[in-house]
Amino acid sequence: MTRAERLLAIVQTLRGRHTPVTAAALASDFDVSERTIYRDVGVLISRGVVIEGAAGYGYILKPGNFLPPMTFAPDEADAIVLGLRYVMRRGDAALSDGARSAMAKIADVMPDGAANQARSNGLVVGPAGSPHGDVLATIRNAIRRGRKLTFAYTDAEERSSSRTVWPVALGFFDNLEMLAGWCEDREAFRHFRLDRMRDARVTDHRIPLGSHRLMSRCREVEPDVAL
Repeated sequence: MTRAERLLAIVQTLRGRHTPVTAAALASDFDVSERTIYRDVGVLISRGVVIEGAAGYGYILKPGNFLPPMTFAPDEADAIVLGLRYVMRRGDAALSDGARSAMAKIADVMPDGAANQARSNGLVVGPAGSPHGDVLATIRNAIRRGRKLTFAYTDAEERSSSRTVWPVALGFFDNLEMLAGWCEDREAFRHFRLDRMRDARVTDHRIPLGSHRLMSRCREVEPDVAL
């Protein structure tokens, strides 16, 4: 992690907390010394980040840093919170953490009353049937890096096969998640249920088509799918 990345990560850590965070805790989180944290906090303060606290007490980020208060209509706030709660429930660990961080950022730029109302809007998301966090993370990594994905697959007739796929998109349905992609073995676009996949691995082989072009071809085959 570079220093710039650590500075941003410190801000995000403080943004998501409502009680002071000690330099010792931050040092442990980022695997640096407390002295480094003191210097980093000093740099952030010099750049206009409003951080309160001191060595031995802890640090807390004052609301309203960087952005002016942002107002959402009630339905807009409900939609954002419900969507983020869905991701927290259904995403892999990194995606869930990203949703929590986004929730904290949004709450930070909303007026206090509106933020509290959004958090207690009564909209909840039930747990997923069977978590597939590791597979989700692997597929997202392959899509992001534009790499081919290999895995073992068992179809509805319980026939097993090895597949090499150019991943296009992940679909989240009521009780399952599916991968859409170009299957080299079948030379066609196919859908794969994540609960039937095993040993998913991102290869070093780059997909020969860019993501936009690959998605366009998938849309041509399945125009009714929202990609």
